[in-house]
Amino acid sequence: MPATASLTHEGEAEKVSTDVPPDPDPNLIQAMKSMTDNIVAVIDAKISTVLQAIDNQSSKIQSIVQRVQEAENRIDVTETTCTANETKIQHLEKRVRDLTEQVDDLENRGRRCNVRIIGLPENTEGSNPVRFFEKWIPDYLQVDTKVGKLKLESAHCSLAPKLAQGGRPCPVIVQFHNFQDKQRVMTAATKLFTLNSKLTLSSRDPDAPKISFFNDYSAAVVQKRRAFNEVKTRLRELQMEYALLYPATLSVKDGRAKFVSPEEIEDYEVLKSTALPAPSSAMVKTAKAKGQLLAAPLISPP
Repeated sequence: MPATASLTHEGEAEKVSTDVPPDPDPNLIQAMKSMTDNIVAVIDAKISTVLQAIDNQSSKIQSIVQRVQEAENRIDVTETTCTANETKIQHLEKRVRDLTEQVDDLENRGRRCNVRIIGLPENTEGSNPVRFFEKWIPDYLQVDTKVGKLKLESAHCSLAPKLAQGGRPCPVIVQFHNFQDKQRVMTAATKLFTLNSKLTLSSRDPDAPKISFFNDYSAAVVQKRRAFNEVKTRLRELQMEYALLYPATLSVKDGRAKFVSPEEIEDYEVLKSTALPAPSSAMVKTAKAKGQLLAAPLISPP
């Protein structure tokens, strides 16, 4: 038994010794190591490029973030400033409107004694318009005066350019010395216009000049009043009495209604209609005796 066991162990020792692999070839190891080094070098180079690009993008992103933050801060400051400026601008706009209205009011107050005469043939006044109109106005409108004439400060043609031959005559602006005289002239012009508006075409003198007397207003007021021209035409077609009050308020007499814009009267003027009474025979005889045609506003001076 001992001999047999020893033989068995020797056989196993020989078998074990035969299973051990041989040593690897040094050249193969060196080649594999060189290959691994090359792969690592290539990967490191690629990764280094990617990392460098990432660093550049990170720097740019940080710069963009900083600029965005600066922009946000500037926008906040701008919004705050704009809010404050908007309040100031609104205040200044209101101030400008108030001052414009005050200047326009002062201009119209300076024109209170003025009358604008339209339709008078050119050069009728001659070389001395003040002297001419001092006598012509009371004679034409049948206004009573103490000395047979009215006292005027000035009389001149407006600054509008002269029209061609046969065109509309240049308006004449007359300044009265007394506001009361101007009031009486406008009242007389209104009465004469009312009388002529009730005459038939056959009773009118076709050769008589159509002369109109108007209050002298600033350009702003004239523009506001001009907006009612179409409405006034329609009211006249409906035979409705109206008055255009200063500065630009349309008053319809039958309903005692007042309108500050043409849009407000659109529905009203369609529903209402009042026929004016026919002129009496005395009115027609008086108009024929005067031989006048006059157009004047149905208003009183401001």
